[in-house]
Amino acid sequence: MSREPRVDLHAHTTASDGALQPAELVGLARQVGLAVLGVTDHDTTDGLPAALAAAGQGLEVVPGVELSTDVPVGEVHVLGYFLDYQDASFQGQLAELREARVERAQAMVERLGELRAPVSWERVLALAGGAVGRPHIAQALVEAGHVASVPQAFDLYLGRGKPAYVEREKLTPAEAVRMLRQVGGVAVVAHPYILDTAGRVKVRLDLPALLPQLCAAGLQGLEVYYTNYTRDLTAELRIVAERFGLVATGGSDFHGGGTVPEAQLGAVAVPYACVERLRRLAGR
Repeated sequence: MSREPRVDLHAHTTASDGALQPAELVGLARQVGLAVLGVTDHDTTDGLPAALAAAGQGLEVVPGVELSTDVPVGEVHVLGYFLDYQDASFQGQLAELREARVERAQAMVERLGELRAPVSWERVLALAGGAVGRPHIAQALVEAGHVASVPQAFDLYLGRGKPAYVEREKLTPAEAVRMLRQVGGVAVVAHPYILDTAGRVKVRLDLPALLPQLCAAGLQGLEVYYTNYTRDLTAELRIVAERFGLVATGGSDFHGGGTVPEAQLGAVAVPYACVERLRRLAGR
């Protein structure tokens, strides 16, 4: 009996906060035996042309993006798949989000200086290489010896409510969903539960309250399969997806270290059927 094609719909490159160049990520996807790879950088699609060009036969690269949005209790990340990423208006919106990212990161670096944990802005930019974010500031904190690890940097300085945290320019989850749908993308809520280093749930989105408004805006999927999610968590989220008529998607959130250091490309079992459903919804 033939094995089901392997799928990972959530991975990052150096275009945002990943460790691998787009072509390197595609090469790793081939090495681990993936049939489908979703490239979903934060607020940018700059890595997509190189990733698509490197794919070749035997590996499908799904063009995607991950948008960061805010709600009163924290952040909601929204993934978009099969979008017309070259749309000029969409690219303008992404550029505005990236500019806000830079301004926010600069403000956080300034706060760290006031907290006597200074890092070099030039070093943060060098670590980013592309879209700058908190993981790059965290890496700079580690290099400067102020913290022992990236998770500790978030726990002590950069996490929501911590002394160096700065709010981002507000983009609501519903706005992100509509933004993705306007360019033909399938919008999916990413990692609705965030786990701590011990595997315990530390952030749990209020899905019964959140999903009705997002479905009204055009949401079509929920990330159910994710790094370190237990069988019980996955089953719970699958029920939620079915209740709201959403595609149950998934992926590793591979960065090659940093934000999700334990995530391994292709290590999360994601049903191939979800790719087929996403493709149909996108009219591909």
